[in-house]
Amino acid sequence: MIEFQYKREKENILISLKTDSTQIGTFHRIATIIYALKLDIVSGELGTVFENGTEYTVDSFILQAEGQDTTKAAFQLGIMMDSIFSKNARFEEVLEKLQIQEPAVSTFFKENPEFIFTDISHLNQTCLYLESSAGRGLLYYVSRILEQNQINILSATIETDSETGRAKDSFYLTDASGRMFATTDLASQIRKQILAPIQSNQN
Repeated sequence: MIEFQYKREKENILISLKTDSTQIGTFHRIATIIYALKLDIVSGELGTVFENGTEYTVDSFILQAEGQDTTKAAFQLGIMMDSIFSKNARFEEVLEKLQIQEPAVSTFFKENPEFIFTDISHLNQTCLYLESSAGRGLLYYVSRILEQNQINILSATIETDSETGRAKDSFYLTDASGRMFATTDLASQIRKQILAPIQSNQN
């Protein structure tokens, strides 16, 4: 099940979606489709709610659609979202059809990126604060690494500083067992994987 709504606001697209797909990797699927359609997430809110005993992912985003027809882009986005959250959909097959080109990761991390993991004991969650140069594909790239490490994104706040142009995002996470992990080797592993492309270029 997916409910998708959108509206135009000048050069941007405001979208909201609600789905009963809440497994690890849900946000990565969303970020992948947005990236593949050459859209960029300027800001957003990710969350999880319970209604009548069912858990839903409820997300809203402001997307930048420079240089293209925003109405057409939003329509394509709705079709793709419906296809990837279909019960019969195989995300791998969707990826093959999209033929995604990997983003130039060095553009995201050219100015002192920050990755701060903090455990929030009363929530039993880990907050990952990410601050770096913004750019199309940043969230696609980061969410893929989180998915590969079986990290569950419970909620998030995505922001782009209008003055500096830097991304300032906070993700609230648990590991595959539902535990926080800021003080474990897993946090170090994720940080290394995210920064690996630029570290290899520096060597």
